Amino acid sequence: MEIGQSPVLTLPEDPTRVRQLQAKLEEYKGRMTPSRAPETRMDTICKIAVLKRLLAQGKVTTWDLARELAANYGSGYDPNAFNNACAVIQDYCETGGASAVGGTGLSPA
Repeated sequence: MEIGQSPVLTLPEDPTRVRQLQAKLEEYKGRMTPSRAPETRMDTICKIAVLKRLLAQGKVTTWDLARELAANYGSGYDPNAFNNACAVIQDYCETGGASAVGGTGLSPA
């Protein structure tokens, strides 16, 4: 990656890992509580957005998605939650979650 270019997350080619990511997306969706304000669940919102884009398009240009979320959620958007979501999803893609601390991780293959 060159200086000034957005980091890009890429969907793994391994079909087992893709299925694990699809299951993780469903898990994240199940965590959403509509009665809570978006800013109190921004971590989950960001993880859902990253995974949806990754699974739908095969890649995520992170700066573009960050701008979209910031425009959509305004002051409720949390760039730290977005950065964490990208790091977690990237770790899931590259290592299956070997670097993850806490959380539920990926489902077994």
